Parts: sequence; structure tokens; C-alpha cells
Amino acid sequence: MNAPRHWIVVPTSKAALQRLDLDQCLPGDLVELALCEEQWATLSRSDLLANLNRALGILIDDYEDASIQGQAALATALSILTRAATAGDELIHRLIALNRLALERDTGLYFYF
Repeated sequence: MNAPRHWIVVPTSKAALQRLDLDQCLPGDLVELALCEEQWATLSRSDLLANLNRALGILIDDYEDASIQGQAALATALSILTRAATAGDELIHRLIALNRLALERDTGLYFYF
């Protein structure tokens, strides 16, 4: 099985955020979500990334690293994710949980695709 190529991470503190910037993370610095190819395909086919990109002026796609930072941007992202959530969509609910953590810790959502 291939290693995941798609990661969404949330630094757990401001210090962890600084270490992420320097590529010097310590154990416990990040809450990570690794997407398998099937999850990535489902996410990329949905309107969710396009809606986030349009609303936040960012570019989350398969060939770019991107981030959502700042309370206002994270709140907007949470609103978009919450509207997109359905009862059985585990991936969206995991993204919502990561978004909430980023808001609580005042860090960000980082997309490494």
C-alpha cells in the first residue's frame, strides 16, 4: 500500500505552528488527517474545495500546499464545512473537528497535497 500523499494538519499550539513553519515539529505538535486516494478523489470531485477556495481566496488543490489561518478565515471555513456536512459523511465531520481545533488553538488548517 502506498503512503498517503494528502495530509491535512492542525498545529496544537502557537509554538507548534512556528516549528511547522521551520519543518521542525516535535511529537504531539500536529493533529493529522491522512487521506487515502479514495478520500482525496471524493473530496476533489465535490464542490467543497472550490467553495473554500472561492470564499477564502486560496488555492487548495492536488499540486499546491495551502492553509487557512486567522479566526475570520477559520470561521468562514467552518461555516462552509458545516453546510456541506451530511449525517454519514465521516470525512467532512473529521474536517469540521480539525477546523474547530484550529479555531480553539488559534493556529490553522494546513493542506499538504
